[in-house]
Amino acid sequence: MMQLSNQPLDTSGSRRPACLLLHGLGAGVFEVCLLARFLQERGYPVRAFNFPGHEGQGPIMPASRWQQWYGAVEREFLGVRERYGTVAVLGFSTGGTLALHLAAQQPVAALVLLAPFLKLYQPPWLPVSLEGLVKSPLPYLIPTVPRLDPPIRDPQLRRLASQVRPYQTFSTWAVRSALDLIEVVKRELPQITAPTLIIQSPLDQVVDPQGSQVIYEQIGSDRKQLLWLKASDHIIGLDVERQEIFAAIEDFLLQLDPQPSSGSTATDPLSSA
Repeated sequence: MMQLSNQPLDTSGSRRPACLLLHGLGAGVFEVCLLARFLQERGYPVRAFNFPGHEGQGPIMPASRWQQWYGAVEREFLGVRERYGTVAVLGFSTGGTLALHLAAQQPVAALVLLAPFLKLYQPPWLPVSLEGLVKSPLPYLIPTVPRLDPPIRDPQLRRLASQVRPYQTFSTWAVRSALDLIEVVKRELPQITAPTLIIQSPLDQVVDPQGSQVIYEQIGSDRKQLLWLKASDHIIGLDVERQEIFAAIEDFLLQLDPQPSSGSTATDPLSSA
């Protein structure tokens, strides 16, 4: 059986635009590797990498800051643009937040935001604000917290993700820094004009699903679409509706570059061993 991979990806292709894929906070390339493989099979150049503070492996996730992640994202974007000219940025969770910030600074051809992080999900059983806790002195007292099972409803993919994810804890300092990034991005939304596809599940238990609605309403793009899923949790690129997601992304990219696809018919990348 094929395993998920957390190794960086850099593949060439003849299609446009090139695709820069950004993973989520505290994770790595494995979260977007099936999407990357799907795009690669259809001829798109693909680049995916692990953020600073996310390249290692072990029980403890190191603290890192959004400025470090963004610096790496911008360098990667400029490198891909130099090679291919036109670049779409596909960001999952905090990768989506970083993609938005990049689009406010650089000429991004298009944005695909997968469960973008604009606000933390607030568990109904928790009597205090989770974001308030993260913004409090909590990181000084509890710099890391245990990591729960991957938020994936597909049992096979949840098991595979558990095997490949790099860390067993989560840095509360990194979460706090991601919240700081969100405050920056909220102010930038009206000036972002790149064509944008947002894909979100209402059953997401990591980010507040209404954050996607806020992005859709406030982003300055004239070409924007919000696709609501029905059955997935947070890591939607590895969950039960991944084929629907990949098809929607392919349709969106074809609107940017309507060349006939040289790839085969749509298949689940997990099934191609």
